[in-house]
Parts: sequence; C-alpha cells; structure tokens
Amino acid sequence: MQVDWDSLWNTIFGCTEWLGLSMGFWVALGICLILVVIQNVVFWCCFKPGNKYAPKTAAERNEEEAEQQ
Repeated sequence: MQVDWDSLWNTIFGCTEWLGLSMGFWVALGICLILVVIQNVVFWCCFKPGNKYAPKTAAERNEEEAEQQ
C-alpha cells in the first residue's frame, strides 16, 4: 500500500504548492530547519564556559602546560 502524499496534503491544506514550490521542497526545508535548531540548542547548552565538555581555549591550555612544568 502506498500513500498518496499529494492528495493527503491537498486534503489537509487545500493545495500542493506554495509560492510556486512543491510540498517536497517545503518539507525538506522544514526538516533542515529543525536539524539546525537542534544543533544550535546542543551547541549552546554544552559549550558554555566552565562546562566540563567545553573545549579549552589556547590560554587555558597554556596555563595547564605551565603548571605541569
């Protein structure tokens, strides 16, 4: 059984194109947008200064090397 996406989309929204672009474009664009938002949330939550997962700056690495010597 195959799903007829055009008729389903047409039933829900009343058209299968918007601004001259097909629904496939808008679905793909929406998926990309969601992925970018998730990546930004992960990046800004995990890489805050002082977080143990944050990458060290060059100054922090130099301080650690000086302490070890």
